[in-house]
Amino acid sequence: MSQKFQQFRGLCEQNLNPDANPRPTAQDLAGFWDLLQLSIEDISMKFDELYHLKANSWQLVETPEKRKEEKKPPPPVPKKPAKSKPAVSRDKASDAGDKQRQEARKRLLAAKRAASVRQNSATESADSIEIYVPEAQTRL
Repeated sequence: MSQKFQQFRGLCEQNLNPDANPRPTAQDLAGFWDLLQLSIEDISMKFDELYHLKANSWQLVETPEKRKEEKKPPPPVPKKPAKSKPAVSRDKASDAGDKQRQEARKRLLAAKRAASVRQNSATESADSIEIYVPEAQTRL
């Protein structure tokens, strides 16, 4: 992660330098930052899992739901996001962890959607760019 932050800092410095070639755009920086945010949220979720393990005396908690998930193949990815079902409350500690995990997933999904929208709008604007090349005036 520290290397990614150093890379982001270098990109920011290149963006501020008018002589940099190639010079990263603000969209490039925003996209890179979104990727960093996704990595940070992933690490935060892993730490949440560690805290749950520690609270459970370092024992993995296998619920019947997890066992079923391991046996079933993953469902196909829907075109539209499905409405999330409320989680069955087990106890207060795991319920709070589930809420944090769900919030992190929502932020991750929102960041992915935002990056997708930015990428699509950049593609659309790139498709609409017209380049005018005047006829060359050459003498033979």
